[in-house]
Amino acid sequence: MHTLKKEVHDLREDYNENGVVVIKNVLNNYWLEVLQEAIEIQVQEKKRYFDNRNMRMQSGGFRDFCLNSGIGKIVAELANSRRTSLVFDQMFVKEVGTKTRTGWHTDQPYWPIDGPIMTTWIALDHVDDENGALEFIPGSHNWGKKYHPFLTDQLGAFVKYIKPDDPQYDEMPDFETNRDKYEIKSWSLGPGDMLAFDGFIAHSAKGNQTATRRRRGYAVRFATDGATYDPSQGVADWLKDDTLEPGDPFESEKFPLVYSKA
Repeated sequence: MHTLKKEVHDLREDYNENGVVVIKNVLNNYWLEVLQEAIEIQVQEKKRYFDNRNMRMQSGGFRDFCLNSGIGKIVAELANSRRTSLVFDQMFVKEVGTKTRTGWHTDQPYWPIDGPIMTTWIALDHVDDENGALEFIPGSHNWGKKYHPFLTDQLGAFVKYIKPDDPQYDEMPDFETNRDKYEIKSWSLGPGDMLAFDGFIAHSAKGNQTATRRRRGYAVRFATDGATYDPSQGVADWLKDDTLEPGDPFESEKFPLVYSKA
């Protein structure tokens, strides 16, 4: 597993300013193969696009990676946090010909969490504009906005807003129609490269326009110092935890501590 070493200061500054950074070659061949094999076990039916969450609840490669690969330490170093706890993990597969793009959204309004959350998104294939690269609006995590969560269809396209009349949510700008008015950033990634991004950054993903190249990605969400449980937030009831009280640090049996600095 990659260690940040000397570049950590620059990465922290970049992350705090832009809300997203890319780190090349995070995974060694062992962990890359663990995740690739774990996803293949799950892909029993050919679908154009699907995602599965909480893969680490099962025994096997996903759980082993989350708890033993050292990814939690990398997150702690990048966030300058003394601790990291695991929120949930998720696999994303865009098969060839999945031309529907994933709509612009922010993640954290879906979750019962107040405070900093970092997502690590690891490429398990070569990822570029043609087969589904992620796109970001740099700095949007600092806009102080909480955009409406929404439901999608099985291809990842927008269906409808959740709680459309709830005044706590803001209407998201139409980034796609007005691409020329915003800075939009994306990266080409190789297998084992990683994006790390803030829970409030606006992002999307292109469709897979290719006829031969699938796009597999694996995301792990981490709570860092200052993250607390807030059941009044979010719309994902499956993330609720009756063992936590509002304001408790976001850590429990359901959300295990992954790394703690001695």
